[in-house]
Amino acid sequence: MNLLLVDLGNTRCVVARPLDADLAGPLQRVLEVDTPRNAADSARLAVQLQSLGAETSTVVAASVVPVVSEVLAARLPNVRLVDHTWDFPFGTAIRGAETVGADRWCNVAAAAQAGWTDALIVDAGTATTIDVLTGGVFEGGLIAPGMAFAARQLQLTAPRLWPVDFAPCDLRPGRDTSEALQIGAFHVGVQGVGGTVQALLAARPRARVALTGGLGRFLVRADWAYEPDWTLRGLRCLHDRGLRAC
Repeated sequence: MNLLLVDLGNTRCVVARPLDADLAGPLQRVLEVDTPRNAADSARLAVQLQSLGAETSTVVAASVVPVVSEVLAARLPNVRLVDHTWDFPFGTAIRGAETVGADRWCNVAAAAQAGWTDALIVDAGTATTIDVLTGGVFEGGLIAPGMAFAARQLQLTAPRLWPVDFAPCDLRPGRDTSEALQIGAFHVGVQGVGGTVQALLAARPRARVALTGGLGRFLVRADWAYEPDWTLRGLRCLHDRGLRAC
């Protein structure tokens, strides 16, 4: 298909191409880079997209980084940037819809496309977002510092602490500061997000859970679906919906 899907997160930019016309069909990732932070790096990303055929393809992007959005819009005349004005396959009870990140609209759209009317969508990356779909209506959500990001900020701010990797480890008392940092960062982060989802589920027993984002794999539990390309699938859904409305 002559379509490029661009998920511009706070940390990583992922570009994918659908391999067939089926909305649930496979996606091929064709580019993964660090998200640009300034106009010059954004211009280089635009050149990379052009090398992938962006000038002859439809480019649909979910961006949470305004400087990148502005540069891509200026350099790629056929780019379409998701925002709150798009036609969504769900109702909304959101206030200040213009402040909602494009990735969150896409995440809820992917749930609706999957036929879910009640869902919790957990996107675990630089930030952790949990969005709530109830009876086909996007109610709103929760936003918190990402698990690894929160731990790193503590480690960078406290003068007697130091950075450690955010990675799976046994749940036990750390025998030194380094162990205590790593065990605490991972388990308090994962159990904190998991416990919040469980508390939301207690009031929404019909809801299904989707996990995505770079750290979503650490949250997998029975009956919770993990899909790394969930945001990209929602992006494709919104593009297809826009075509049908034309």
